[in-house]
Amino acid sequence: IPGVKLYIKRVFITDDDRELMPHYLRFVRGIVDSEDLPLNISREMLQKNRILTNVKNTSVKKILGELLNLKKDKEKYEDFYREFNRLLKEGVYQDFNNRDTLVELLQFKSTKVEGLTGFAEYKERMKPDQKAIYYVTGGSEQSLRRSPLLEAYKERDIEVLLMDDEIDEIVIPVVGKYKDIEMKSLNRSDTAEDLKTKEDQQKEKEIEPLIKKMKDILGEEVKDVKASARLSDSPSCIVTDEKDPTIQMQQILKSLGQKDIPEVKPILEINPNHKIVKKLERIDNREILEDAIRLLLEQALLLEGADLKDLPGFVKRMNNVIAKSLHES
Repeated sequence: IPGVKLYIKRVFITDDDRELMPHYLRFVRGIVDSEDLPLNISREMLQKNRILTNVKNTSVKKILGELLNLKKDKEKYEDFYREFNRLLKEGVYQDFNNRDTLVELLQFKSTKVEGLTGFAEYKERMKPDQKAIYYVTGGSEQSLRRSPLLEAYKERDIEVLLMDDEIDEIVIPVVGKYKDIEMKSLNRSDTAEDLKTKEDQQKEKEIEPLIKKMKDILGEEVKDVKASARLSDSPSCIVTDEKDPTIQMQQILKSLGQKDIPEVKPILEINPNHKIVKKLERIDNREILEDAIRLLLEQALLLEGADLKDLPGFVKRMNNVIAKSLHES
């Protein structure tokens, strides 16, 4: 179905709107009537015409302005956004000149409010000492709300945006900042550095012998093992190094059929205060220690939606732990 039709002095010229509207606004329907273009202009000249370029730029700004006005009606805008949000995100990625306006149109789920919210509203709710806009990406809203990556932020009452659309993984890093406020992904290893206290640093030193054992046991399965400042209830989680694609991005690349994707090793973070981790520090039985450490990694991978390489091994380790638990009870 043709989107935008071009008329010159009320004479129909074309309904091929590639020169009239960027591809991400392909949901727009309407007519552009110009008094400034010559009636006998050819298709080739249309592609190079400065006046038509100005018409296109003006039209885009007008449409985005109307969407900003629509955004004032929260209910109507959310209805629109649910239908066309991916096209707006496509625009953020493609249209540098209008990126700032398009970013204002983006909406996300949040740990603080019902429905959808934007970056401007998030900024208003930020704590006085908050250093960044925090977000987490993943496969579904339900899994994100239960993610261990959120634990410390919930404890500190810090809002996190929940990005459960795979395209967010591509678009948000392109944006980078909002009004000079950095956007930080909870899926990344260094994000929780903002949360670290002197007590956390002391716990890191105390747990160094266990971390050394874990690195020795896990070897090449992980990029690193660290004490975590982001966990309160869970014993472990996995994150990705700043320079590596996240698990979600790796899955996107695979779904697009990209071959020869380099293997990215996760960073395993452990909670020094969790009873499982404390017990690991005291275990002398090497076999039990290895099983427990691998299970900490594997359960963290499963929570992030990753596939386990050794599913039979995982089941065997689970059975060993269950059998030992039943024997002791």
